Amino acid sequence: MKDLENKNAIVTGARTGICRAVVEAYAEAGCNVWAVVHRDDDAFLADMEALAKRCDVWIKVVHINLEDEEDIKRGMREITSEKLPIDILVNGAGVTSPSRLILITSLKDMHRVMQVNFFAAVQMAQLTFKVMMRQKRGSIINIASIAGIDGDLSQLEYGASKAALICATKKMAYEWGDFGIRVNAIAPGIIDTKMLDEMETHVIEELIRKTSLHRAGKPGEIAQLCVFLGSDKSSYISSETIRIDGGGYKFRFHL
Repeated sequence: MKDLENKNAIVTGARTGICRAVVEAYAEAGCNVWAVVHRDDDAFLADMEALAKRCDVWIKVVHINLEDEEDIKRGMREITSEKLPIDILVNGAGVTSPSRLILITSLKDMHRVMQVNFFAAVQMAQLTFKVMMRQKRGSIINIASIAGIDGDLSQLEYGASKAALICATKKMAYEWGDFGIRVNAIAPGIIDTKMLDEMETHVIEELIRKTSLHRAGKPGEIAQLCVFLGSDKSSYISSETIRIDGGGYKFRFHL
């Protein structure tokens, strides 16, 4: 039996990067997926259709603008209207702002990062909890970052949003454990995604040099941890923030 066979999961940020890898890993583990994206295209829809067919699961693309509180409610109504169990929520969508120095970073950009990375994740968890509460089971996985643990000196709002998400993870786990709901966070280090394109080459090289394994991680390596945390194999794990950073520690990002 596959680790997630016959389970249903919501995965935000499913179009690219870590969470595209999560959708694939979940499908291969036998899990049906609501793939939440802000936008898609014909290539993405074809990709999801082919993946679902290959793995003999269903994958439903759901459009939600995570910058809009009302659209999050609408999107979750679309999902819950199907009256299906929701076994897993992966809050994986994340953004950064275009600036690094506090002096030239607008409050508008800071609000956007906090909205998508923190407030939207909390709202998704709140709305999913209402279903999981009735089921008396569920696993919520928040994709945080080592920046939320060690501090991101290159971008205040990104590190702050991930630190807030880690704090929320502990609070959710404490409150919702009585309902059989586990809540954990994953704190990736340097992962080979599009987000690396927004960092200076010398910064990436320095961070990789300080990593024990001397390489960037792969999205699939994060996805496999998401499979474990969503499965019954992790049934006694909750309130944890698990670093997956190649053995790096105390990273300090440079300006």
